[in-house]
Amino acid sequence: MGFEDFTSAELELISSGVRLRRPSNHTSIFKYVGLNTKTSWDSLEATLNQLTLTGSTATSLNDPFELSPYIFDDLRPRIVAAALRDTGSLESLRNGKFEPDKKYGNLDPYRTQAKDYLAKVERNSRIISFCERSDSPLLWSHYAHSYAGACLHFLGRAFRSSRAQMGYVSYSKYRPTYPLSLALTLAANSSGKPPISSMELRRAESEKLYFFTKAADWEYETEVRIVYNTVRMKSVTFDEDGLAAIILGPRMSDENRERIRKIIGASKVPNLPVRDAKLSTNSFSVEID
Repeated sequence: MGFEDFTSAELELISSGVRLRRPSNHTSIFKYVGLNTKTSWDSLEATLNQLTLTGSTATSLNDPFELSPYIFDDLRPRIVAAALRDTGSLESLRNGKFEPDKKYGNLDPYRTQAKDYLAKVERNSRIISFCERSDSPLLWSHYAHSYAGACLHFLGRAFRSSRAQMGYVSYSKYRPTYPLSLALTLAANSSGKPPISSMELRRAESEKLYFFTKAADWEYETEVRIVYNTVRMKSVTFDEDGLAAIILGPRMSDENRERIRKIIGASKVPNLPVRDAKLSTNSFSVEID
């Protein structure tokens, strides 16, 4: 994509209101880890040794409404023709005989194509979740093994070179409505033949509806997400200078504290600062030492 095409696409995304807001280079974001299973310990060790993060599948997330917008069937013959970018042959257009109602009268194949596309997107996508907060007792309780786990403190610049999609989650009282025509358009034009800006806008619309909208009940998390496709990458690499510290939970055992220090010492970030979290003495919050 040339610079002019990129600029045009960015301006269209912004003006359409679907461009995701990303953390700035110096914004702090936090990733909580439970450290209550062998898998979680192995994952932390791999993160510090390889400078990578691996996302979760949709089915493994704790909110059953994840990746489940209301799918609205808006398909009609003319809408299918538009999604497939089929304006008819030149001769049909000249004669005024292009009749999408006849050509696309049977909508079932296109419904199937659209739904298969969404299933494929969900199957191949992984989500890495962060929060803007390190002081929430709920976050420490839910995601850090009841205060006995840890929290990785990143800065936004850690992911400045990542090709994955990253942005803040939007919160809503209602599930977003996702039209099948959008899925059909993306499924039918995945080869990139249509104008780049046009398809970028539709992909951005799709991702915001599908991955970056959650129920208002979760708003306290102030979540930031990275979403990536496993066909293009198996994990997300971060810059070493973007990992600011690791914060140890108030209830972490002395044995696990020592274990973490040994893991850090043998990793690619041997000088990573270790900070302690403690329960506030005058409010229902967590303070970082």
